[in-house]
Amino acid sequence: MELQRIIDADAHMSEPGDLWTSRIDRKFRDHAPRVVRDYDGHKGSFFVFEDFVSRFFSEKEGASTDMQRPGGWDPVERLKDMELEGVDAAVLYTTYGFTLFASQNPGPQEACFHVYNDWLAEFCRHAPGRFAGIAMISLYDVDHGRAELERARKLGLRGGMIWSTPPDSLPPYHASAYDPFWATAESLEMPLSLHLNTGGRKSSAYTITEEKHIGQIYTKMVMAQHEVQESILSLIFGGVLERFPRLDLVSAEGDIAWIPHLIARADKYYASRTRRGHNLSLSMPPSEYFRRQVWATFIKDPLGLRTYQHADCADRIMWSTDYPHPASFFPQSQEILHQDFDGVPPTLTSEKSSMTMRPNCMGFESLRQTHRQAETIRFVIVTDCFDARPIRG
Repeated sequence: MELQRIIDADAHMSEPGDLWTSRIDRKFRDHAPRVVRDYDGHKGSFFVFEDFVSRFFSEKEGASTDMQRPGGWDPVERLKDMELEGVDAAVLYTTYGFTLFASQNPGPQEACFHVYNDWLAEFCRHAPGRFAGIAMISLYDVDHGRAELERARKLGLRGGMIWSTPPDSLPPYHASAYDPFWATAESLEMPLSLHLNTGGRKSSAYTITEEKHIGQIYTKMVMAQHEVQESILSLIFGGVLERFPRLDLVSAEGDIAWIPHLIARADKYYASRTRRGHNLSLSMPPSEYFRRQVWATFIKDPLGLRTYQHADCADRIMWSTDYPHPASFFPQSQEILHQDFDGVPPTLTSEKSSMTMRPNCMGFESLRQTHRQAETIRFVIVTDCFDARPIRG
């Protein structure tokens, strides 16, 4: 099978176990995230932060071992794994940092995010034409969040990841308190990602205590995208995307089959506002804000590939490998890609001969010359198979 040259819109790091203990500010070092062996009578290696305890990786027979691949922390090895799968460039998110979003303590969270962002930037500098790092941004203090997003941009990172939904102690995203941050993201042209498992509530994080009721972990896995959906609707109905028309959002790892249904319901209820006696005024239907400012990634969503066209947002959908997580199909991603796109209209799967073309909705297109010359990557969203619009310089 001939390899298609693809862009991975949502891949992950495997942070070293001593990342935070070795780098964090001394005043937080005693309570920094760390790896503990055989925690509290549980066999294996565990990631421990505050009262959050999760498995560093599973050691059970049959479990994926990809999290232990050096490509998770070594850029040279990462490029080798990317070549195995025909991946030209990858958008890089955290792994163990997801748990840190559930912290209720602003100071330690900010310090942890600062350490991660520095480390990720170092990784990406090895191949800036092929790695696009996404910074972790704390919003307990909006001014601090703005400053860290500006710092991340200077470090060469390509976007910011915020809570999929804020903690209950803070207002929802439609509140004006966040407007300075949205304005900064817009002016910096830094897309903001709402990734699964980054909720600000303590209950959003996975813990080993739930292993006694494993079904609850799977319930949380299935329902995690609802936090992202809630925030997107809050930003639309709350007028944030109206006030900041160049603010770009990414729903990361939440699949795509839900999109037609969600935005159709949003339009339906918005259309009934007068009959309900509500004074809600937007300049266009909710679905139009989604099509203008929201992107979505998926790993394997056959239903979504059959239904996405009902949302008229094909140019907002991006494929991903999820490497090196258990949901990844490494090193068979190309085979899965061919299987999943079988039957998708030909206009969405043809190639552009002079560029590293993917099926439409692959997203984050890398120009071939940046690969050859190792220049800074210029990302675009593919709008059709022979037209691409640059979104970030």
